[in-house]
Amino acid sequence: MWSGAGGAARSCLIALHGLGQNGSSILHKLNPLHDRGIHLVAPDGPHRHEVRGPDGIREGHAWYIYTGDQQHFLASLLESEQDLLGIVKTVQQESGVKPEGTVLLGFSQGGYLAGFVACRHPELFGGCVISSARLKHEFLTDEIARGDLPRMLFLHDKADPLTGPDPVLQSVDHLEKASAQVELCWHQDGHRLGDGAISSLQDWLQRNRLID
Repeated sequence: MWSGAGGAARSCLIALHGLGQNGSSILHKLNPLHDRGIHLVAPDGPHRHEVRGPDGIREGHAWYIYTGDQQHFLASLLESEQDLLGIVKTVQQESGVKPEGTVLLGFSQGGYLAGFVACRHPELFGGCVISSARLKHEFLTDEIARGDLPRMLFLHDKADPLTGPDPVLQSVDHLEKASAQVELCWHQDGHRLGDGAISSLQDWLQRNRLID
């Protein structure tokens, strides 16, 4: 899914949805950014994911396969990275937005992939936003040690039932020790990219001159 800026854009936000969701669902959350000089791109994850609910079964998408085995997790992240890099490079070529104006945002499962890819390829991104997730820093030891990292923003609820505050604080600590530009904004949206998170995102983008 691609929502153009409606004219010359100063930046581009590539948004990665959560497990069982799709590009259109996260694009809807980003409606407040329309007409602010930013292209919004929200692809579907490459893996199909069945979601069972009270109204029946629906089909969503996933960015990687997670079974709990850490080596398999890393291998799946690396596979997904290749798909995402192809999307990023196509978006930059077609939009004309340079890497310094490209922001990678990920919510929940998408947040793990966003942090992983942005830290491994800082030359492609001016910023990375991790919402309702932590940085998988144990997979990024060499990249963090080098210290060449994009600006990072974490959006999180201290009462998030899936990821507590301590792992997020540890993520921030690892990045700060590497002299990265990192911010943490707490909200009360739960495990959602809700109004509080979107408000903090808009403020961060504006302060970094990425939106009008």
